[in-house]
Amino acid sequence: TEIYTLSLHDALPIFQQISDKISYIPATENPLSADIGIIRDGGQTWLFDVGNGTAAIDGLSGNFQVVLSHFHQDHTGNLQRLDIQNLYVSGETRRHIGSGILVKEDLFLGGMRLFPIPSSHCKGCLGLEIDETYAFVGDALYCKAKSGEYFYSTQLLRNEIAVLKKLKAPYLLVSHHPGLVRSREEVIAELEELYAQRDMGSDIIPVGCK
Repeated sequence: TEIYTLSLHDALPIFQQISDKISYIPATENPLSADIGIIRDGGQTWLFDVGNGTAAIDGLSGNFQVVLSHFHQDHTGNLQRLDIQNLYVSGETRRHIGSGILVKEDLFLGGMRLFPIPSSHCKGCLGLEIDETYAFVGDALYCKAKSGEYFYSTQLLRNEIAVLKKLKAPYLLVSHHPGLVRSREEVIAELEELYAQRDMGSDIIPVGCK
């Protein structure tokens, strides 16, 4: 299944279009850089993550509202290279980068909703739902990688499934997934299948690695 580990891909042509309102700059492997979501809303331009390395932002100019999915370098590396008006972060991300408007609970801004999302991959993940149609989730679907082992936290996985089920958007925008778009229903089904494999005597669910 595609949920288990990051599926990195080579650079694709810049600015891939998803809808009239949403486009993105695809992730790259060298340097490791996450997809950068671009949302035009109410005369403003929002970025979901800023990627890593100057090549990722060569086509970006102007003043931005930015949401960071989490603090990993491939999602935050270009922070100092962009003109950012407002930066929205979780508490854990702010602890690592030292700044940003703290998002502790659902935050509605026009047709967008910022929301915390439990994740085994990283503490302090944020998602961004747009017009109840698409929801950026960063790396939140991925497992934890530690000392060569790959696993989900049983509790966090259960909580993550609950959050995904409450979303209105039928499509999730998943960092490092080729094409970015995934069906929310399919993702939930995969995660529920993983959760069903839990061992009642363990707080983690080991998974395979591609």
